[in-house]
Amino acid sequence: MTRSLVVVLITLTLAGPVFARGNPCAWSANCRDELLLSSGGTIPFYRSLPLIRNSSVERAVLVVHGNQRDADRYYDRAVAAARSEHRLDGLVLLAPSFHTLDDGPSAGEHYWSSQGWKIGNRSLDAKRISSFAVMDELLARVCSDQPAIFPHLHTVVIIGHSAGGQFVGRYAAGGKGCRNRAVEVRYVIMNPSSYLYVDARRKSATTGRFESADSGCRKYNDYKYGLRNLNTYMQVVGAETIRAHLFTRHTYYLAGDEDTRTGSSLDTRCEANLQGADRLARYVNYRDYSSLFDDWKGAVFITIPGIGHDGGKMLMSEIARGIMFR
Repeated sequence: MTRSLVVVLITLTLAGPVFARGNPCAWSANCRDELLLSSGGTIPFYRSLPLIRNSSVERAVLVVHGNQRDADRYYDRAVAAARSEHRLDGLVLLAPSFHTLDDGPSAGEHYWSSQGWKIGNRSLDAKRISSFAVMDELLARVCSDQPAIFPHLHTVVIIGHSAGGQFVGRYAAGGKGCRNRAVEVRYVIMNPSSYLYVDARRKSATTGRFESADSGCRKYNDYKYGLRNLNTYMQVVGAETIRAHLFTRHTYYLAGDEDTRTGSSLDTRCEANLQGADRLARYVNYRDYSSLFDDWKGAVFITIPGIGHDGGKMLMSEIARGIMFR
């Protein structure tokens, strides 16, 4: 066997399943692949098209799973939303999966704590890679201009619901985003349990004003809730850059107007409770908080009627589909 043939066979093996170039993979059971990272480790992900040169792709949508780490389910939901818009053509859909030990990661696969992946903490395996660094690498392939695998790409949408909304919200503040500055990047945060505040003020339940939360909750302004005691990834970015990203990046905050339950998946730590009693209240308070800053220009807040804490319905809503595909 010649050396060149060996190289080709190894490359195909590492690349995972082979997809037809112009034929989108539309069912997660057939779309699972592995992303090989610069760390030498991998993560599983789902994709509608292979990450190879394709001049037909104009838009990329990256959907981040929720607390159940069900990337396959969120991928299928994103496909359904794209189909309803007749937008599978000219589009690449991607759904990275951030596993924990409970998910039985394969040999060489990175894995995180059940809370750490949501906020960019480093993995628990020996490589110690931030989940945000994984997103950085995925985006570097999708929207690089050196050279571009999707030369006609003009829009990237990063969207997450619930725990995925926590991930996208913090990544919008600290992540590298797209290297190709000609590509528009939209960050979409839907129904997260908590938000990232940039100073010590929270809305008082007594006065309705934003003021320093002088309470027994000593860590309420620590990361992931505030900018104190940042994790390793965010420390490198720095508080000032985090603030600048948060204020200027094109970010959509979507909330179901019936997301008022306080079930087991809601963060009920005192740090989160200072942001509001439930997800909808926390959304309203964060919207009002953003208006305190004249330079907070990039955020759009939209309430979606008739939806509670339901990722499928949020993705299929007219508002979310418009942001993702139009």
